[in-house]
Amino acid sequence: MLSGSIARWTLRVFLVFSPLLAWSQNWDLIQTSGEYYYGVGHAATEAEADQTAMALLTSQIATHVSNDFMQVDDQTTTNGELDHKSRVLNCVKTYSQATLTNTERWVVGKAPNITVRRYIKRSELARIFENRIEKAKGMVEIADECLEKRKIDMALQYYYWAYSLIRSVQFPNEVKNEKGRILVDILPIKIRDILSNIRVDFLDRTDERVNLRFLYDGKPVSSLEFTYNDGRSDDCEGIAKDGRGMLEMAPGFENKEVLNIHINYEYVEQARGDSEMESVLNVITKKVIPQAGFKVQAGGGSLKAEATAKKGENTQKANVSEKQLAQLDMKLKPEQAQVVAQAEDYADIMAKVIEAARTRNLSNVDRYFTIDGGLPRYRTLLKMGVARVVGTPNITFFKGADGQVVARGLQMSLTYNSRGRKKTFVEDIVFTFNAKKKIENVTFGLGQRATDDILCKHPGWNDETKELLMEFLENYKTAYCMKDSAYIRQIFADDAVIIIGNVAKKAAAGGAGTVNREHAVSLKGQEVIRYNRYTKDQYLANLRRCFDRNEFINLRFTNNDIQRLEKFQDKELFGIQIGQEYTSSTYSDIGYLFLLTDLTDHNQPQIKVRTWQPNEVEMDKLYHAGYFYDN
Repeated sequence: MLSGSIARWTLRVFLVFSPLLAWSQNWDLIQTSGEYYYGVGHAATEAEADQTAMALLTSQIATHVSNDFMQVDDQTTTNGELDHKSRVLNCVKTYSQATLTNTERWVVGKAPNITVRRYIKRSELARIFENRIEKAKGMVEIADECLEKRKIDMALQYYYWAYSLIRSVQFPNEVKNEKGRILVDILPIKIRDILSNIRVDFLDRTDERVNLRFLYDGKPVSSLEFTYNDGRSDDCEGIAKDGRGMLEMAPGFENKEVLNIHINYEYVEQARGDSEMESVLNVITKKVIPQAGFKVQAGGGSLKAEATAKKGENTQKANVSEKQLAQLDMKLKPEQAQVVAQAEDYADIMAKVIEAARTRNLSNVDRYFTIDGGLPRYRTLLKMGVARVVGTPNITFFKGADGQVVARGLQMSLTYNSRGRKKTFVEDIVFTFNAKKKIENVTFGLGQRATDDILCKHPGWNDETKELLMEFLENYKTAYCMKDSAYIRQIFADDAVIIIGNVAKKAAAGGAGTVNREHAVSLKGQEVIRYNRYTKDQYLANLRRCFDRNEFINLRFTNNDIQRLEKFQDKELFGIQIGQEYTSSTYSDIGYLFLLTDLTDHNQPQIKVRTWQPNEVEMDKLYHAGYFYDN
């Protein structure tokens, strides 16, 4: 009987410890087989131990691949030699931070004595490099499409991002396009070609303000980011919109003759939503492209943009007047029936409002605004950063919805000093008059391309419908830029479906929203997009926190596609798919916004569905009205 008990006890001990023995043998195999990279971390917490293990794993990979890791790099150390090993380690770290998600993880022990083992098969490393190459090639395709559509800022961004990604793989010179050309050779050429076709024209200046015109291939650019020297700092940022940009010079430098402009092609801030791209841009040495630099000589109302070819900078000579440049503007293309024929009274009011904005003397024009709508909006606008009128306004008056009149054509710049850097946006400002010829609303315009899409793409729609759609989108944009939480709460239906896509390598745990783990699509240029669905209250709570932590928020809308749901004849339901470029003092991104909107009550529009997806999503995978209504 006793011997039987001992036997059973021995069997139980064996069953308990045999997995530990197997695990120990397996770990010995991982360490000695030569088939794995591995790292071991010991710490009081699992997170600290895991961090140490990943660092050691990364170092082991870097040591192994450093001998045959080719570097496409211009920067040298003080002794004139490339610090090759440290650069390889930095490149490999970009994988550990973002893409080494297929490493195995083995936790042993409990706090405060925890061991984490991280390991990956060596055969998996090549696949990780291949994934990054595919992402880069996807970005090249996006950039090609953007360039074809004259979206110059996005073309520059994705060409440079693709170039940076390829420079971080093991054999960059072996990455070729479908024609067999080496991408690290041709991508800088594409970027230089774009920059060489950009021209920066001086328009005029008033004290410390300088107005410029940005052209690409002889036509105004729809959007372009740039930095400039204001006489004190090279870190001032500006955004040209529909060809116009403004510089805010430092006091005392109003007589500065040579203006230094640099076109942005890196778009580091926009990478903050993509941890892999952000880490690559942080460790890969910047590729200096001299064609991005412009010297604009401003004097006497004429332009001389000159640079010496010896220094490799843009060489331009022009003598362009305001009148000549105005002929190049991308004009609105409304049907004649949309324009107010007899607009003298409105024009007189707008002239006084614009003069008040220039002189900052608002009391003289208060009587032209409604007290509860137009006046507080206008005052809020003039308090956003430093607001200035740009150039000479050319106002056109449109027939609005429900008998309103809408004035378009005024541009203003908004300048902020955020985190020690000056940043300037140029915005179209739209004024809406009620039947009593009082301004009842002031909004930010959509921009030339988005406006033209609405005015010109739908010839069968009546003018009131087109204006109604523009006003809705302008109010939507303005509410976010002015941080108007009350208005945003008002326009979202209580049961609104709110879905936000984010780039992910694997399903995220936790978070504010409810994660639908099954809803994921594979993408060109990204591994996976996960969609978080929020309730109205969850979304608004997140939005309030966003408003609180940002000095400014700016939205730019680009091309759009609008579908009317004709099936619902008793309602005015529209599916709006529009490109959105989001910039704030802490974060930037580019993506696609979809709004399913009920405009039946013109005074109380309701958003039924709002989705956002990153710009990398292919067009046939974008949300549209058919996802939510059978049209």
